Amino acid sequence: MSGANPSSTPSSTTSSGDDDAYLKKSQGRGRNTVIIAVLLVIIIALAGVAGAYATGLIGKKSTTSTSTGTGNGNNKTTPTEPTWYPECGGAITAGGSTFVYPLQALWTTDFAGQKCNTTGANGASATDINYQAVGSGTGVTDLTDGLFAFGASDAPLTTTQTNALKSPVVTMPDSAGAVTVIYNLKVTNTSTGKTTPLRLTGAVIEQIYNGTITNWNVTQITSLNPGTTVPSQTITVEHRSDGSGTSFAFTTFLSDASPYWASHVGASTTPNWPVGIGDHGSEGVAGAVATTTGSIGYDELNYAEEEGTALEIAEVQNPAGNYILPSVADTAYAVNNASNIPSPTGSWQNYSLENGAGAGTYPIVTLTYLMIYTDIGKAPAYSGSYTQAEATSIVDYLWWIVHQGQNDSAGLFYVPLPAVIIAEDVAAIGDIQFNGATLTSHAPAGWQSSD
Repeated sequence: MSGANPSSTPSSTTSSGDDDAYLKKSQGRGRNTVIIAVLLVIIIALAGVAGAYATGLIGKKSTTSTSTGTGNGNNKTTPTEPTWYPECGGAITAGGSTFVYPLQALWTTDFAGQKCNTTGANGASATDINYQAVGSGTGVTDLTDGLFAFGASDAPLTTTQTNALKSPVVTMPDSAGAVTVIYNLKVTNTSTGKTTPLRLTGAVIEQIYNGTITNWNVTQITSLNPGTTVPSQTITVEHRSDGSGTSFAFTTFLSDASPYWASHVGASTTPNWPVGIGDHGSEGVAGAVATTTGSIGYDELNYAEEEGTALEIAEVQNPAGNYILPSVADTAYAVNNASNIPSPTGSWQNYSLENGAGAGTYPIVTLTYLMIYTDIGKAPAYSGSYTQAEATSIVDYLWWIVHQGQNDSAGLFYVPLPAVIIAEDVAAIGDIQFNGATLTSHAPAGWQSSD
């Protein structure tokens, strides 16, 4: 991890926006004088609008997009590619991560609605990508079994998983986000009586998840929250029941916080949880915490925000000693300082963005990944089931999400990928072949270059 967050104070507010969404809203001396003045203003305004339209300042889509972050060298304004038309028609099945599902759901809908290429003309619509939110573990196994065109996971492939694949794959991040600690308890400011976020350290969260701390009103918690009233309430621990990249990111954080957890449970997509109730999928954990008083769980920021006031989000202590309420901006500090990024065909097993440097950096952050066979035509898992047109559709979609698709991220509480990661993704897409030949995409000429 390189670079530092320039913020000198931690952020304690959640983002008001989230990855796709969501835009905002003297009297005169005499009646004749007022009317004349108003008419003059209107005439001048209309002339200005006409001039701006004629010069292209309005009426056209912006050709640049700015990523969120700290302003370091990795966080540059990146030009949007020229208009292009992806492959037409058909359907591709892929899936995995529920962490990134809200963003993938938007992407696949938008992509399918794009005008497409038919012998140089604009066709009706692009390929339908059927993304199934079945969890990171199933995303990897279904890729291995040839059921998915690409697998999605918030946990990079392990050596065991890589060895189980029947041919090489490329790994490419498609997004990034915060893993929040959510709870259902009203902690109030003693002076004002208003609800206030609970402060927690990694060590305390680990003690809750290993069963040592079983009530909210204990010294380990109240000492972190002076000036507040923490109710005496039994803690109900919620966790994922399925193979989950979110669990991997969360247990990686717990392993870093506690030697006991690291040696007895470890970081895993399917940990042997010491205590708690298992829930299926990201939405399952969020729903369980929202409806169970005294409960605690972990989830992607989008799912936590979607529950509104039904649950609370904790401020988690970062390595600088500050308590950070997760937001897109505080998560982006870690993402935009990403360094030493593995190659698309290299091992990502030990790569992590957690516990990043910076006073205001939120500590539990993960990339989400897509894994795709390097030769879609020859991959034994597929047994020749894909045509070259379908393989081109896959490449078109991958290119689209790491370019236009990134504009949707912050509105859904995900972090747009910085230029340094997008460059690696473009290189990964350029490595994908069909029966030994580089795929010819409908994307603009030169898009495969990582320069």
